[in-house]
Amino acid sequence: MKKLFLLLSLGLSVVAFYSCNDDDNPVDEIPEELVIQKDADAANYVKGIFKTQNAGSGYSFLLESASEATISFEGEDTEDGPLVSQFDIDPNNGYVSWIWSRQYEAVAAANIAIEKISDIPAGEGEILSEYGKNTALGGAYFVRGLAYFYLVQLWGEVPLYTSTANATGGDRAPVSAIYAQIEADLKKAEELFPEKTSFKSEPNKYAADAVLSRVYLTWATLTTTPDNTKFANAVTYADKVINSKQYALLSDIIQNWGRYNKNGQEHIYTISYVLGEDGPNDGGNHQSHCAFSYGFDADPNTQPPHIGPSSITLYDRWNDADQRKEFSYTAHLLKPHTDQVYTFLPPRTLPVFGKGIDRSFEDGPLVGPSERDMDRIELRYAEVLLIKAEALIESNQKLAEARSLINEIRHRAYRLGAYADPQHPAAVTEDEVDIPATANQAELRDALREERFNEFVYEQKRWLDLVRWHNLAETVKTVATFPEYTETYAPGSFFAKVQKHLKAKYAAITANPTKYYRFPIPETAIETNSTLTQNPGY
Repeated sequence: MKKLFLLLSLGLSVVAFYSCNDDDNPVDEIPEELVIQKDADAANYVKGIFKTQNAGSGYSFLLESASEATISFEGEDTEDGPLVSQFDIDPNNGYVSWIWSRQYEAVAAANIAIEKISDIPAGEGEILSEYGKNTALGGAYFVRGLAYFYLVQLWGEVPLYTSTANATGGDRAPVSAIYAQIEADLKKAEELFPEKTSFKSEPNKYAADAVLSRVYLTWATLTTTPDNTKFANAVTYADKVINSKQYALLSDIIQNWGRYNKNGQEHIYTISYVLGEDGPNDGGNHQSHCAFSYGFDADPNTQPPHIGPSSITLYDRWNDADQRKEFSYTAHLLKPHTDQVYTFLPPRTLPVFGKGIDRSFEDGPLVGPSERDMDRIELRYAEVLLIKAEALIESNQKLAEARSLINEIRHRAYRLGAYADPQHPAAVTEDEVDIPATANQAELRDALREERFNEFVYEQKRWLDLVRWHNLAETVKTVATFPEYTETYAPGSFFAKVQKHLKAKYAAITANPTKYYRFPIPETAIETNSTLTQNPGY
């Protein structure tokens, strides 16, 4: 049975939150008063906020398409996704509004939860147990911190609401104040959370630590002068996750994705998608649908994927021995119940994002868009290792340890050492893939950035990485080196569309190289709150 939660949002609309309920005496509707009779009520309310904060495929269309590596053909070129892909982004873009609204809806719900649950007695014989109260409150602080982290990265200064009395209007708060609030919220979540939870979609203490390590890494790089104190904090919180011994890299990276691969040891925090569950996307992860939109037999000229890699260069640059290559950029795929291997390569088309194709059961690549209940991975252990490595490199500390962390990721990728697989013998040696011991800071920085690109294809990190590294414009300009940029194609063909997007990216970023480090404030938000000012260039 489902619970419907209603609450007043930030002057935007009335929002419904759904979550599964597994107790026998549900409260069917919880208005803004937030009726709580037991631990399950508080837990389910907060789980609903987790779902609301996740903008799903919206993250892909902003954080992937607004880069050199991804293009979007979700409808005509005048639709929201393709407009982002062409760097033709304005305040009325639906994905811009979608992500903004979801974050503030989560903030509003979290503020209600924090105030109401804090006042409820807990302990033996009380309405809530101490565990139930602390876990629910921790979740509310966690999701508010995560929501503001997305907001500040995508838009910079934004309104800061931390109570139900302060829930609408207001000027844009300084970036420093927003980061301070994120830090406080996540530290409070860490304090309240248990060390373990039953599902990776229910964050624990170490999920809060992992997000904090990500926050400190980003916070440290807001200017070109590094903040070594914050880099040190990123290392400290990454170490808390590492030293917990709860997480590990899976030898087979593919096993991190799919309906039958949920709650894996590499997962730290995921967003649950459950087949048939009511709520946003009806249980289907649209990031999966968008990557393989029309299946095996689609004509790419008329039915291209909604989102995909921008060039064959991204596939060809990869070592064939790296298990991530064919999985991340899938160029060959066996159609279930046949002996036919389909090829997704030029001159017909480009590879597809394989992380959107469920390989955890035989019929996975055949399922429809509302049946793709693959969880979205917000954080996995590989990212924590690379966060620590990046913080060490940027602060020029313990470079040998940073090198070792990157090499660990490479060893898994090439099935070396502890990640050896007898069924897939390694085609290279450690000496061939390891970063040389003589590598200096600049060389390690380059290696780290290459490894993040390889590791996190289609995990909604590319734009965030390029902004953090202050090289978004120069990286997007590399599309001019792609063969699709200069070749001649038949008008209206798949590759002609690819070329149009690549040239649009180059022209936009060349004309205004600083504009795209932030997205426009949604027009609907400005109409609701007249004190808001627009970001430069929009």
